[in-house]
Amino acid sequence: MSDKQQPLVSVAELDALILEWGYSPNQSIDRFFPVRFWYLAALAFMNSMWLLFFTDDIARLMTSDPTELVRMGRFLYFRGWFLLGVWAMGVYSYLRNWYTGIVFSSMFMVGCVNFVFDLFNIYAEALANPTPRITLMLIVRIVGLWFVYITVKNSSRMPDVKDRMNILLPFKKDIRHGT
Repeated sequence: MSDKQQPLVSVAELDALILEWGYSPNQSIDRFFPVRFWYLAALAFMNSMWLLFFTDDIARLMTSDPTELVRMGRFLYFRGWFLLGVWAMGVYSYLRNWYTGIVFSSMFMVGCVNFVFDLFNIYAEALANPTPRITLMLIVRIVGLWFVYITVKNSSRMPDVKDRMNILLPFKKDIRHGT
């Protein structure tokens, strides 16, 4: 085999490099990690269900043009399935400790791109006459993106797998890696 077919960095080496970003043995666990994660998981799951089952209602909120309603309805239905897939991958990654930093970094980038895309395509007509509902939707999305960013930033401070389901972790007295 030639050297050109060999990867420069193996998957194990890449995972080791990313996993230890900012890690030090005396670093504390991010106690609010499960709370933020489960907020994001609930938000993504509810939004995907909303997009899948109430597509026409959402499209009517965003545009009044009949031809645009059909196009937007199809797009929003696809977005619902896409969001459900991202949700499943994020939950699996978090619970199984499967490339969590990489998965959430990818989710953050895709989320940012989708948000900017939606501002110019989905929310374009709705932003011409903003309502409190549209403003609230945008705020919830921005807060969600901020939480994903914090998740990526603190991925080296994640609790152990046994504590990841515990939303009451902030109230636990003594938490260390491996205890």
